[in-house]
Amino acid sequence: MATAAKEVAPAKGAAGGPQLKLLVDKRSRRVLYAEARKDAVDFLIGLLRVPAGLAARVLAKHGERAPGSLGALYAGAASLDDAFFVSGKPNRAALLSPAPPSAALPLLLGGEDAAGALPPPPPPPPAKRYFRCAGGPYYSSCSGNPTTVTDVSGLPCPVCGQPMTVEMKWTPGDAQGKPATAQEAAGEGSGGYVKDVVTCLVMDDLTIEPISTISAIMLLKKFNISDSSVLEEMTVELGTKEAVMLLRVSMESATVLTDVFSGGVAIDRVDGDQ
Repeated sequence: MATAAKEVAPAKGAAGGPQLKLLVDKRSRRVLYAEARKDAVDFLIGLLRVPAGLAARVLAKHGERAPGSLGALYAGAASLDDAFFVSGKPNRAALLSPAPPSAALPLLLGGEDAAGALPPPPPPPPAKRYFRCAGGPYYSSCSGNPTTVTDVSGLPCPVCGQPMTVEMKWTPGDAQGKPATAQEAAGEGSGGYVKDVVTCLVMDDLTIEPISTISAIMLLKKFNISDSSVLEEMTVELGTKEAVMLLRVSMESATVLTDVFSGGVAIDRVDGDQ
């Protein structure tokens, strides 16, 4: 498919951020869909973990009004005198705009703000250890084939009564019955919500679907696209400005990508330095 690539400069301070590759109908300027890799998909899913109070604070910081009465509620609560609060001197940021771990926060908050918003990851739990009895002499009920394990060393075997002190080796596996790697067994990975190898289609309303050649062809048919010359490919890099606009418009519109990236909303009027 011959398409014209149009690069959109990333927001200040967001070099190397997640990217969306948009397919745009040049006639209507409508975004048909976008291709998104792991980091962009993680960001979009992370928007679901942004609390209402934090969303109101982020939007207010950038001069954007929160939908409905959310902004007024946040502003009113933030302006209350300390005397109204039970704690006397409340931590207003923690109370009114808590920031639970979310892949969307680094872009939404930007810079040093994001570093303070995300709590440190919890330490990994100690590895589980499993024990069995020694099997005992030939006349033991467990002779040659111990059938009971425990995670408490020395616990009497319920079958033969011997202390269960022989440590067993745990071999983790996946749902397909294959052995897991050491990293997977420890619960470690690249973080976020989807796997590294994932590339998804993101619809104009932010519906996320697995990508495939068939699904892309069916979408072009759905939008009555028979001539590839009417299509334009546009790559956008998500920075703080784009992240804030996606957050706000996602609460108001069902054509989010079109509104933010294809002329419906002026990104430049969001001041990331405010």
